[in-house]
Amino acid sequence: MVGYAVAGLVPGVLGVPVLALIAVGGVLSVTRIGLPFLSLVLTAVRGLVGVERTLVRRLLGERVAVPPAPPVLRAVQDAASWRAAAFAVIDAPLAVVLFAVAVPVRLYALAALSYPLWFRAVEQDGHAGIGLTGEVPLDTLPRALAVAAGGLALLAAAGWAGRRLCALVRLLARTLLAPVPAEGQLTARIHDLEETRALAVRDSVATLRRIERDLHDGAQARLVAVAMSLTRAKDALEPQRLDAEKARGLVEQSLGNARTALGELRDLVRGIHPPVLDNGLAPALSSLRSDVQSPRLRIGLRMRLADAPRPHESVETIAYFCAAELLANAARHSGADRVEVSAGFDPGTEPGAVRHLVLTVEDNGRGGAVPSSGLRGLAERVRTIDGTLELSSPPGGPTRATVRLPAPLPPSTAPEDSRS
Repeated sequence: MVGYAVAGLVPGVLGVPVLALIAVGGVLSVTRIGLPFLSLVLTAVRGLVGVERTLVRRLLGERVAVPPAPPVLRAVQDAASWRAAAFAVIDAPLAVVLFAVAVPVRLYALAALSYPLWFRAVEQDGHAGIGLTGEVPLDTLPRALAVAAGGLALLAAAGWAGRRLCALVRLLARTLLAPVPAEGQLTARIHDLEETRALAVRDSVATLRRIERDLHDGAQARLVAVAMSLTRAKDALEPQRLDAEKARGLVEQSLGNARTALGELRDLVRGIHPPVLDNGLAPALSSLRSDVQSPRLRIGLRMRLADAPRPHESVETIAYFCAAELLANAARHSGADRVEVSAGFDPGTEPGAVRHLVLTVEDNGRGGAVPSSGLRGLAERVRTIDGTLELSSPPGGPTRATVRLPAPLPPSTAPEDSRS
C-alpha cells in the first residue's frame, strides 16, 4: 500500500492537467484543430494510465486487461480512451489523499506511538515532553502512554483507511481501465477486420504485380517474338525473294514460341484460380501429387469432403494454395519420405457454430521448422477470411501444419429454423 501511495502520487496528480487539457480541447472543438487536439490528449492519457495499470498490477496485485488502442486521430471516438481520462481525473485527489494517509499520517502515528521512549529528551516551556495545550503538558509516563495509545489507534485507522482507498483504486481500475467485454470484443473485431482488409488489399496488389510481371516478361515477350518471326516468314515468302526453307524455319520457331506462351498463360491462370478446382477441392488436392518434384516422397490423401456441400470458391482456392505451398515446403526442406494430407469439415461443437474446413499436412521429416516468409504469406492470406494457420514442428519431427477456414453452409443447404 505504502509503495503504491508513493509511486502513484506523481502519475496520479497529473490528472489535474489532464482535466485542464480536455477542457481546452472541448473549447477548441468548435474549430478545425479541436478534435485532433483532443485525440492527442486522450492518446497521451492512455500512456499515463498505462503507468497506473502497471503500478496497480505490481503493487496492488490487480491485473487489468489492456483494451485495444485505436489510431491516434480516432482516440476521440474511443470509449476506452474517455474512461481512461475519467480514471486519471478521479485518481488525482484520490492519490493525494492516499499519500497523506499512507505517509504523513502514518509517520505522525508512529511518532505518537514511540512518544514514551523519547518524551524526556524533549523540553518545552520548562517541562519535559511536549504540551497538548499550554496548560496540559505531556510530561509524565501515564500521559505519554496515553499518547502512545492514541498513536496506535491512529496507526490502525490509517491502515484501515489506506486499505479501503487501495480497494477503491482497484475497483476504479477494473471499471474504467479494463475493456468492457462487448465493447472490447467489438473493438478487437473492428481492429482485426481493418488488418485483414489491409492484408487482402496487399495480397491483391502483389498478385496483380506478379501477373503484370509474368505477362510482360513471359507471354507478352513470346507473342512479340511470334509476331516478328511471322513477319520475317512473310517477307521470305515474297515471290521476288522466295526462301521456303527460311520461311519454314521461322514458322516452326513461331509455333514453338506460341506453345511456350500458351503454357505460360496456362500456368498464370492456374496461379490465379486453378481450373482443376472446377471439379471440387478433393480432385484438386489429388492433382497436387503430380506437381511435387520429389520422386522419393510419398503423398497420402485422406478426404472427407464427398458428402458435404461445397464451400465458397474463395475457401477452396485458399485451401488449394495452402496445400500446394505446404507440400512444396515438405518436399524441399523436411527430408521426409512421406506426407499425409487430410481435408474435412469440422461442424463445430456449439449450437449454431460455423463449420470449418480443416486442412492438415503432416510429414515424417526432421522437424524444427520455423515460420518462413512463405508461411507468413499463407497465414496472411488465410486471415483475410478469418482463418488460422498453426504450425507444430518439434525437433526430430513430425511437422504438422493445420489450416482452419470458415466454410459456412450455402443458404440452400443450411438447416431450417425449427422454432415455431
